[in-house]
Amino acid sequence: MPHLCLVHPPNWNQNGPFRIIGAMSGTSLDGLDLCGVEFRKESARWNAHILAFETIPYPGTPWGERLREAYRDQGSLRQQVSLDFAAWCQIQWLDFNQRHKLSCHAIAHHGHTVEHDPARGITVQIGHESALFASSPVPVVGDFRSASVARGGQGAPLVPIADRDLFSEFDVCVNLGGFSNASWTDSDGMRRAGDLGPCNGLLNDLASELGLDFDPDGMQAAQGSAADDTRLCAIEYYHKPFPKSLGREWMERVFMPEFAAIRPTSTQDALATAAEHIAWTLARGLRSAGAPPGRVLLSGGGALNADLVRRIANQAPEWAWQVANGELLQAKEALAFAYLGLLKLRGEPNVLQSYAGGSADGCDGIVFSSVSKI
Repeated sequence: MPHLCLVHPPNWNQNGPFRIIGAMSGTSLDGLDLCGVEFRKESARWNAHILAFETIPYPGTPWGERLREAYRDQGSLRQQVSLDFAAWCQIQWLDFNQRHKLSCHAIAHHGHTVEHDPARGITVQIGHESALFASSPVPVVGDFRSASVARGGQGAPLVPIADRDLFSEFDVCVNLGGFSNASWTDSDGMRRAGDLGPCNGLLNDLASELGLDFDPDGMQAAQGSAADDTRLCAIEYYHKPFPKSLGREWMERVFMPEFAAIRPTSTQDALATAAEHIAWTLARGLRSAGAPPGRVLLSGGGALNADLVRRIANQAPEWAWQVANGELLQAKEALAFAYLGLLKLRGEPNVLQSYAGGSADGCDGIVFSSVSKI
């Protein structure tokens, strides 16, 4: 079995270098993203260098279906999936660390969200098993969302502090994942953010009707004709003020019944309708929130969808849409969670009230193994 190289525990109060693996499993259910990052603080600013990145795909494994089962069950089945998923994730990051010779100092583990309804004070990420991680030779930091929700906040999105600190050259950062989300700094210097609408989760489900895991480059959508989405645009969520966030429950209870009422029979037309609506939600969300015009950093799997990016640029021409380069395109969210883990280990705020809501900022997450063993 792979193991973590034994490294001297760093002084987290110094300026690095710190090597952290970020592990992210998102709502699009495409796989487990692993990003090895080296952080250094220079001239009061953190710099992040990607050392290695991989996605361990769920298609072809039991994990897509097992995680879906955990959505539906809140009892013993979910508990078993959580334990098994934690053990599997640990094997993946141990192997990743060994193969890339990272000698990492810590793991920042998102887990997988199976419930998210902050209005009812609920967010659940499975795959956080204290008994399993307690024996880790380096700290494992996880459960980043629940403290924010307990303070009355949204618990999502959580990447804006990384956007602010690591990608400040961009006016807006947008992630096109299972949902789309964005963050920006307002005229008062406060970081703002929120989920904007559905994205890859919707597109991938439609692509599956054609026997595809996803629609490469949006080629199927590009061949379709979009239906009138006026009914979708009236959905209440889009007209609520920020901060706000979305979960699978909203997709099932609110969005999908409305989408079913207007979707064309042809899957290509349905993909075109979905893509055009996703582009509208980005334009609507950014404008309604007063996000500053300028350069936008686009990341996440949806940024690989050329048709979707074209539609977004057409609907929101006041922004210059720049797709992230190289590994950053798909690694950015896992990198961001590595940064959240670093801030937690330093005892610094990593979730801000300005974009997550709630009663206060937080130094959020749980450290499952607090001292490296050498």
